Amino acid sequence: MEQFEITINGKKVLADASKTILDVAKENNIKIPTLCFLKDINEVSSCRVCVVEVEGARNLVTACSTKCTPNMVIKTNSEKVLKSRKTTVELLLSNHNKNCLSCAKNLNCELQRISKELGCNTDEYKGEMPKYSTDTSSKCIIRDNSKCILCGRCVAVCEKRQGVSAISKIHRGFVTQIGCAFENPITQSSCIGCGQCTLVCPTGALMEKNDVNMTIKYLNDPEIETVVQVAPSVRVALAEEFGNEIGTFTEKKMATALHMLGFDHVYDVNNGADFTIVEESKELIDRLTKKTGPLPMFTSCCPAWYKYVIDNEPQMINNLSTCKSPNEMLGSIVKYKLAKETKKEIKVISIMPCTAKKMEIARDGIIDISLTTRELAELIKKQGIKYNSLPDGEFDKPFGEYSGAALLFGATGGVMEAALRTAIETIENKTYDVTPTFEVVRNSAGRKEAEIKAGNLTLRVAIVNGLANAKKLLADIKSGKTKLDFIEVMACPGGCVNGGGQPYVDYNETELKDVIKKRSQAIYKVDEKMANRQSHKNSELKDIYKNLFKGDEHLIHELLHVSKDHMKNLK
Repeated sequence: MEQFEITINGKKVLADASKTILDVAKENNIKIPTLCFLKDINEVSSCRVCVVEVEGARNLVTACSTKCTPNMVIKTNSEKVLKSRKTTVELLLSNHNKNCLSCAKNLNCELQRISKELGCNTDEYKGEMPKYSTDTSSKCIIRDNSKCILCGRCVAVCEKRQGVSAISKIHRGFVTQIGCAFENPITQSSCIGCGQCTLVCPTGALMEKNDVNMTIKYLNDPEIETVVQVAPSVRVALAEEFGNEIGTFTEKKMATALHMLGFDHVYDVNNGADFTIVEESKELIDRLTKKTGPLPMFTSCCPAWYKYVIDNEPQMINNLSTCKSPNEMLGSIVKYKLAKETKKEIKVISIMPCTAKKMEIARDGIIDISLTTRELAELIKKQGIKYNSLPDGEFDKPFGEYSGAALLFGATGGVMEAALRTAIETIENKTYDVTPTFEVVRNSAGRKEAEIKAGNLTLRVAIVNGLANAKKLLADIKSGKTKLDFIEVMACPGGCVNGGGQPYVDYNETELKDVIKKRSQAIYKVDEKMANRQSHKNSELKDIYKNLFKGDEHLIHELLHVSKDHMKNLK
């Protein structure tokens, strides 16, 4: 597209007709504050915080939606602009819950930051305050409309990225708020608990349900034996909560921190992921060769996806793998093993990148608490642990060993690749000298399909991330347009590295695709260097099958799979 000159704050820069003033300002290191804007998702120009002065225009214009034109002269920091922004934010604050010190988003709130930058007076405009109730009905998300600024980001993400539309703006005028249809609680909506809304909310209006204090209570109870287990993608995100760059891998520091917190056993969900792959690969092969279940078979690791199928596609329930998710598998094994060794009450706490895992534990009753990455950071800070200064530590045995395949679970396409690494060798009845990798299933922008040769079989596979993409794939399957054998679905865009419980990122400063890429690359780099990159070669796993399970297929199914009766009851 043809470029032309415009002037911003006295400086001549290049632009073109496809770019907004906000785009060009960002390219030239000029900061324009925004609240409602979310690139490609929510560009409604409703908050008016990004207004700028354009020579010749009658009024201030919104930088997020005004396209550049030749010879445009712009001022982003004039007295008129700053006064307008300040007034706008002060009006937002006039009916906002300003109990900032008790808010979980304190010091991480976009409204708070902009208010400080503009020097706002929180009491400049006093008057009637709307009366809002707090919706705590969900197992995983709290909605507090007293902190909502009606930016619409959550509504847009829920509709456009996830295709769920659980929430929308309801009522009009002074009493407008974000809510569910018929003013029902969120549990009576189409919400799947993915938590993508919490990642984009600029205030504390949408947050995960916090279980940090309950965890501390368990840790301090001498009658309770505590087990903690950590998901793959937590180790590539936790460090961000302590000022490190996106994608910093700090697995060993994290292990040290968990020991210092006082957990009796520090285990790794990656170990459970290896069990998942062994069982899931076997199930897939049986479905392909023995017709033991319908195809395509869907992975069932993602609880938000699992809930979506139960609520909206009951005819597809039997297409879900019967395998429990990795943390549910490991939790089952650990409780079974420790019950033989201790008389204490056993509590298993999972650290997840996900808010929907809180819903999963309520559904299955195996795990006792699920903390998000953000909650783990809060717990570490509360206990006065200086994370960045910690020495390296290790996970405890016998549930601390894992393969590179297990680590891949953190990125979209990872479950698929991990399963293929094991399934290929099983189908072909051979061992490869070099671990087979399947880059064809990596780095999906939303949906990706491939054909994989395995002996005499051709596996038709797909990976999908972002629930809106999964809905489209389901429609193609039901219409007969697409025929597949095995499908990995992750509700969150990018998979678990961008789960709803991961650290907050300013997506107008760092694009979502870059966040996903950096965290995913950290996972792939570690996998490449690992001595064992296949789940079925995990020595601890082999020992558990041999010495704990002792070949008891009934026990294996009870601990690692969902029963047929349970699946029937979901319909």
